[in-house]
Amino acid sequence: MIKAFASNYFFPTFLSSFLIASPYIAPVQIEMACRDCFRGGKATGDPQGEISTLHGLSTYVASPATPASDSTIIFYTDAFGLRLVNNKLLADAYAHGTGLRVLVPDIIPGGPCDPAVMEEMDVVLEPITLTDIWGHIRRVAAFFRVLSYYVPFFWRAFPSNAACFNPCLEYARKVKAELPPGAKLGVAGFCWGGYQSVNLCAQPTVEGGSERLIDAEFCAHPSGLKLPTNIVDAITKFKTPFAMAHGNKDFAVPTKQVEEAEAILRQQVGRGEGENGVHYQIKHYDGMPHGFAVRARPEHEDEGKGADEAKEQAIEWFKKWL
Repeated sequence: MIKAFASNYFFPTFLSSFLIASPYIAPVQIEMACRDCFRGGKATGDPQGEISTLHGLSTYVASPATPASDSTIIFYTDAFGLRLVNNKLLADAYAHGTGLRVLVPDIIPGGPCDPAVMEEMDVVLEPITLTDIWGHIRRVAAFFRVLSYYVPFFWRAFPSNAACFNPCLEYARKVKAELPPGAKLGVAGFCWGGYQSVNLCAQPTVEGGSERLIDAEFCAHPSGLKLPTNIVDAITKFKTPFAMAHGNKDFAVPTKQVEEAEAILRQQVGRGEGENGVHYQIKHYDGMPHGFAVRARPEHEDEGKGADEAKEQAIEWFKKWL
């Protein structure tokens, strides 16, 4: 799968960008698979949570000042995991906004990707003129440095790999099992973690059981999904309250396929407003790229606004259902 990604998307389009007869080489001409999975901005701030070992995994625990209930949210991160402060700060915001404990496990096989790749990706996608020889040399050098991050990560941790999903399922089941009576389990997922959160909705609390594992889900720009099937199954199998933030410039999750999932859902179970006991909310964010909800670039004010709106969408959804 990785080899196909590289051969079909990455290399031909990157190299062809040097052959385009135009005054400028623009970033849009480098249509690299999952380019925005490794791009974005770094947030500033001091995380308020703490690192603990939970069910054998190092876990960032964000706790609210005033707990609203014993319910818990598991936060499955993007490819950068706990190495990117954005994930910790967003978990803090969820804990503060919902009044619930938020757990961020260090669960990516082989460890998360180094956030340093984001700066390299900016160099690869930076517009340069055809006559800027040194600019092209910098771009090629950055391109191969990106590959040194990109290929090993997806080789060991492509989101749909069983080596990724099974530990996330096991962790969620263990967290659910330790919750006190009446407490609920929510899950949030972003990019890499979005695959996990979506597919956990179709899982029972125990293998072979009939009780749903997840009581409320929120995801933003999930990666690696089989669309529209994964979204439809996540919502219909156990009628898990499901919310999604989708940027209409997210080429990893094409809008057409999301709309196809919505059409199937409307036909099968209604508009997600309680018909047939089904609740779902798929919100489209105009102009937002893959990664906007967690890695908004500071220099792009519109991305910051979109990230804030997605954060509020998640908080309100979890407050409603947990």
